[in-house]
Amino acid sequence: MNVKERIGKPGEPDSGASSLADDGQDRAGDAATASTSERPARKAAANGYARAAIDTAKTLAAVTASGTRNIPGKVVAKVKALDANHKDVADKIDTVSMGLGITSGVVSAGAVLAAPTGLSAIGVALGLTSAPLIVTAAPIVGAAAAVTGALSGGAYFYSKWKSSKAAKEERAALDSQPLDSPDAGQ
Repeated sequence: MNVKERIGKPGEPDSGASSLADDGQDRAGDAATASTSERPARKAAANGYARAAIDTAKTLAAVTASGTRNIPGKVVAKVKALDANHKDVADKIDTVSMGLGITSGVVSAGAVLAAPTGLSAIGVALGLTSAPLIVTAAPIVGAAAAVTGALSGGAYFYSKWKSSKAAKEERAALDSQPLDSPDAGQ
């Protein structure tokens, strides 16, 4: 295929290299006539593609909008469910945190034992060899343990605060009852 040859769009006639490099005949007039007769067809095709794209965009926007309307309600419901079960959530986070803490300790001890020393440490520093996987993974596991430890502490204190708040409200409700009430002894 010649570099000067142009490939037409689907439905459009291809103009070959012979029209660009003919034996001195001027075909510019023929090309202008052909392009003016093809313009309405091209515009109609372009308008059809544009309308289809706009319709698709409108459909996607409507679907996206309807889906995002439900998200805040679901998030609020989930947060309320977690808040209602704050003791269970704090216990589960605490269990995960303890497990990662133990894992981090074991991985750190393994990394200390497997760490390269002497000439192998120089090879690792120069990039000639790689460090053992446990040495590479130890900081990542340690960071995960630290993050879950912080989450566990936050959940513990939140649960403790919620429990004390509920206990204070319960005591205030009991204190507000009259002494001769049958429920006062309970």
